Amino acid sequence: MTSARTTALRMPKLYCPFPDQVHPEAAEIDRRSLEWLDAYGLLTDTAVRGRFGRSKIGWQASRTTPHADTELVQLHADWQMWLFAFDDVRSEETGAGARPGPMARSLASFLRILQEPGTRVDEEDPFTSALRDLRRRLAAVGTRVQVDRFVTSVLGYWFAQVWEAGNRADAVWPTVEEYTAMRVHTGAVPTCLALIDVIGRFELPAAELARPEVRALTTKAVNVVCWANDIHSYEKEADRSNHPVNLPILLHRRDRGTVQEAIDAAAAMHDAEVAAYCALRPRVPAGPELGRYLDGLESWMRGNLTWSLSTGRYHRTPVPA
Repeated sequence: MTSARTTALRMPKLYCPFPDQVHPEAAEIDRRSLEWLDAYGLLTDTAVRGRFGRSKIGWQASRTTPHADTELVQLHADWQMWLFAFDDVRSEETGAGARPGPMARSLASFLRILQEPGTRVDEEDPFTSALRDLRRRLAAVGTRVQVDRFVTSVLGYWFAQVWEAGNRADAVWPTVEEYTAMRVHTGAVPTCLALIDVIGRFELPAAELARPEVRALTTKAVNVVCWANDIHSYEKEADRSNHPVNLPILLHRRDRGTVQEAIDAAAAMHDAEVAAYCALRPRVPAGPELGRYLDGLESWMRGNLTWSLSTGRYHRTPVPA
């Protein structure tokens, strides 16, 4: 079987027929988000901080929520910044990401802050301070129901982080089926989709979100975003991660073909999921609020893909625009 660590790769062009849009203040949002990162001291390694400066994380928020008020896109960008910093410092790229016990205890402190931002915890550090700031800003613009929905989605993400840490600690390779089921949560995308109506200054009723067809569209959008990320971050994860696990790597292990064939297979899965979303959406009756939410899902699929093609976080291999 070909080694997963290779540079002779061709990154496929992914199907995504949704409008490509960006917030007009994207550059300023990105600059302020980096200032926020530095103000809380989330990154102490100069090399990692340099990568973040080239990653354009504020642009991702600006592309995935292109029509919102600037202050709310800034909140979204800062949450994204917290997530990416956690990923690099506390998760897959360090030894801490292979210690599920200590990780679970840290996340318990984070949960207490999300539930009540005034809570003081034993493990006070830059991540707890920054999380407290985000939680207070969210409460200032969202309803109690929206905040609770966000907290619930973050719980799913944190559970998935412990699952991944356990896999690294035990050198476990999940099956493709196990991985795709958990990938819905490991990428933290539901935490961002939970903010669509908050950032848009409307509230989608829980009954609408709970409709089976709306849940299906949401899951398909999450899959599209996460599988595209797996393709575009393949080289970064193969080079820097401890026990790298993503969709192309697992397809490569299962099918025993070349890495290129695995990447192409992941791309085919992505494109089929986009097509399934496009086939389902016209069959879903939607009022104004649900229509805006579904538009937000499409902004996420398109905006994340465009950002992935331009960020300095991932690529060495050229990718077709």
